[in-house]
Amino acid sequence: MIPTIKHTFVGLFALASLSGCASALCGAQTDHATNPLQRENNRLECERQVMSAMDEHERKQKRESDELLKAYLDKHLKEAH
Repeated sequence: MIPTIKHTFVGLFALASLSGCASALCGAQTDHATNPLQRENNRLECERQVMSAMDEHERKQKRESDELLKAYLDKHLKEAH
């Protein structure tokens, strides 16, 4: 795992989720590599991390939404009885 990408990931995630373009974001993040193969590997790893975090963020939002809905339904079903 690339440490600099991992540490700056939170800020990158916010930008990537707004722009929807992990490829451009990661390309800018990995341009400093001098070896073309290493640069490409870094870019692909960065894109994988961005997509993984976006998926996790969506799962977290769904869990939170499901929990709120369940609490709402539980409360109103108890009031109805």
